[in-house]
Amino acid sequence: MRDRDIMSTKRGDNSKKRSTAHVHKRDVVSRVRYLYIALMLVGVLITLRILWVQLVSPAVRHNANILVEDVFRTKEIDAHRGAILTHDGEPLAISSLRYNVEMDFASEGIRKAADDTYRKNADSLSKLLALHFTSEDAETHGYKHITEEGYRKILHEQRSIGRNRSYKLFPRLVTIDEWNTLRNYPILNGNLGYVYYARSEEKRLYPLGDLARQVIGRHTSLRDENKKEIKGKGIEYFYNKQLQGSKGKTKEQWIAHGFWTRIEDPDNRLPEDGCNIITTIDAGIQRAADEALKEVLRQQNASFGVAIVMEVETGNILAMVNLGSGAERGVEYSERVENHALRSRMMPGSTMKLATAMALLEIGGYNLDTKVDTEHSRPGRSVKIGNAWVQDTHDAGEGTPDGRVTLVDAFAHSSNVYFAKAVYERFKDKPSEYTNFLAGLRFNDYVGMEAYGEERAKMLMAGTPEWNVNGSTSTRLPRLAYGYEIDMPPIHMITFFNGVANEGRMVAPRLVDRIERDGEVIERMPTVTLIPQMCSKRTLRLLDSCLVAASKRTSGKFNSLPTTFGCKTGTAQMWSTFTTHGTLDHKAMENGLNAKDEMYYGSIICTMPADKPKYTVLVGVCKQKMFGGDPYYGILMAGPVANNIMGYIYANDHSLHAHIEKPETPYSPTKIKAGNSGDVVEVSRKLSAKHSNNTEKKAYSRASIDSDGKSTVTGIDITTGKVPDVRGMGLSDALYLLESVGMEVSHSGYGSVRTQSIEAGTPLKSSNLKIELTLKP
Repeated sequence: MRDRDIMSTKRGDNSKKRSTAHVHKRDVVSRVRYLYIALMLVGVLITLRILWVQLVSPAVRHNANILVEDVFRTKEIDAHRGAILTHDGEPLAISSLRYNVEMDFASEGIRKAADDTYRKNADSLSKLLALHFTSEDAETHGYKHITEEGYRKILHEQRSIGRNRSYKLFPRLVTIDEWNTLRNYPILNGNLGYVYYARSEEKRLYPLGDLARQVIGRHTSLRDENKKEIKGKGIEYFYNKQLQGSKGKTKEQWIAHGFWTRIEDPDNRLPEDGCNIITTIDAGIQRAADEALKEVLRQQNASFGVAIVMEVETGNILAMVNLGSGAERGVEYSERVENHALRSRMMPGSTMKLATAMALLEIGGYNLDTKVDTEHSRPGRSVKIGNAWVQDTHDAGEGTPDGRVTLVDAFAHSSNVYFAKAVYERFKDKPSEYTNFLAGLRFNDYVGMEAYGEERAKMLMAGTPEWNVNGSTSTRLPRLAYGYEIDMPPIHMITFFNGVANEGRMVAPRLVDRIERDGEVIERMPTVTLIPQMCSKRTLRLLDSCLVAASKRTSGKFNSLPTTFGCKTGTAQMWSTFTTHGTLDHKAMENGLNAKDEMYYGSIICTMPADKPKYTVLVGVCKQKMFGGDPYYGILMAGPVANNIMGYIYANDHSLHAHIEKPETPYSPTKIKAGNSGDVVEVSRKLSAKHSNNTEKKAYSRASIDSDGKSTVTGIDITTGKVPDVRGMGLSDALYLLESVGMEVSHSGYGSVRTQSIEAGTPLKSSNLKIELTLKP
């Protein structure tokens, strides 16, 4: 019984233990489950937070981006801008790297340097910088000069401030050669640690100075005094896309204050440098035209001047000079004012008579011998034509009883009355026939230079409402005939003359020949034909006669020109305003130009050579007539410049020179001087049709020539102690030979020795050492 109780008690204890263990296990599992759930919830919350940070939260994303950008950045790499070159390879505009130093005055090297050490280095650097950036250098480059004391003050003040991490130390950008020198100076050479950042910039340079600056232009826009945007111009602007190339891109990492280093990135790309623009400009002609025009502008106290040289067949602009006056006329002229050749519209004056003559010959029924009564018009004797009063500068009909002159003589004398009367009488009933003809020659249009800022020619058309505003056919038609009632830039008139010289084919002016990259032609600009045939071949032939007749009339102004040419001069009063820096010009234009201002545009257009023109030259000068005898006609103002330009062209273009024709049968001399064997043999071999040599190693020889031109060279025997035979020799050989044997020589005449007073072979004696030679051609 007792044992049973004991067994029962043990079973109860075991059961109780098992129950307690089960409770503990269940409690652990429950806790683990709760912990797992809690961890799961934390994980979900962390995941949600990450998603919030990355996808939703703008503040976190902004801060993250700032952090990344502080360490990494993507930077554009500028491409090297292409050059603008003349046709013969001289640089008009090029780009070059320049450097400036940004000093870090908060760098560790400067902060921790001993005061004495820093002062010593700063004093040395100040002295060297003042020696490098001199007052003359400041005047040349246009910055304020800094003295040695000034640099010393900057260096000490900036160190004392101690927080400026980007201070530009140099007063201007420096070249790579200058920088290689400057970086050896104290502080800049790293003796106080790396305390600067050399920042490179690209600078546009003009090696030829102002030469062709208006042709080059600029690619950037400017703002005038009224904050109005002024767009770029010229080749720089029109070809900006090709010149600027395409920028590259690189990723950089921050390594220290102000210093970044490039790192590899799949998005990195190298820049593609810009192309080179090869213009049609000839540097030599441009320079000659610039110098000649500048000299005349100073002499004339002119407002501005234009010179253009155009190649007839291609339309290539070989020179385009635009010189405007500074504030004071007659002192300084530069290309910085305006492209007057393309943008300044003016009445052309008598150069328009070539177009009038074309109309009369082509559709008016005229020929070179058609006469018109000029009524002996001259200054003070005007002729009424329609409702216009017209006069000539001199009597074109002088010497004729009735004042009637032919068309070719009227053109040579530049008779306003002839052309005004001829046009009015022929076209007064159908004025549109005349204006339509001129419009067909693009006198109311562009000539293909719009991209460079060309202004359109303006001419009122008969039959339009504007034609009868402030005028009528009876006034406009006569004046239009001699170059009034029409406004155009000089480029229009030279394009017309060039078309006449080009056998009637008018081509557009051409400023750019091709685009290149690394010597490879990317694009070649074509020659553009504006009018395939301006008029008939007959009319062109007659117009050539008119141009030559006019050149003969003005030949006194072109005495030094060794080639024939055709030309027409023109003089017209200026009524339209123009861009200028001149104080007097601005004063004249304050209320618009009028008759009392007496501002004139004198011009001349030449084609050379006359028989088959290769070049067309235009020169125009604008000036104010200041005194009674002050010259203002085209031949007096523009003629000397055209003469110098054409003289330069002729001297440098050998195709214009007369050529020596090679004869059908080669020249053979009839005689050759005797003398040194080597010289006689060489002359005989080069000049004779046939040659044989029998000198047998003799020191002296003579040559005989037969009827067939064959030369035979034979040696001359020289016997010791005897008088040598010097007949046929030149004087120098004869003197040398005779004096070498001790003889005293006298001579007369010139050429070769014909006779000698002592016969050859005579024994030499003390009594016969004097010899006389007679020379004849």
